[in-house]
Amino acid sequence: MKSFRTVESIQPDQATSHRLELWNTWDNTTNEAIQPPKEQLPSGRELQKKDWVTLNRARAKVGKTASTLHKWKLRPNSECPCGNQNQTMDHILSECTEGPHCTDQDLRDCTDAAQAWITHWRDKI
Repeated sequence: MKSFRTVESIQPDQATSHRLELWNTWDNTTNEAIQPPKEQLPSGRELQKKDWVTLNRARAKVGKTASTLHKWKLRPNSECPCGNQNQTMDHILSECTEGPHCTDQDLRDCTDAAQAWITHWRDKI
């Protein structure tokens, strides 16, 4: 994997725009839960560490879901407690009957819906 950092000499007043330009060129994600590149932490940075970790796992669509644990051979199956055959991050964000739901926009903005989702799932994923 190539870093978006460079060893080129850049004028200090152009460094930020240069980094953002390289980042935008390199990053082709379509994940709406992740903010566009900018030189500041995203919403939710004031959360406690465990909540911040849970929020960012949800934003990145990765976590210790049954599907992931099954893939890592740490679980015999990927079934969700709600009965769905595959407990993925997308499933627990928007479909699962075991807890509250939230959207990518909620995650990006760290809304009340996202915080309720975090509170419910933080010790489970």
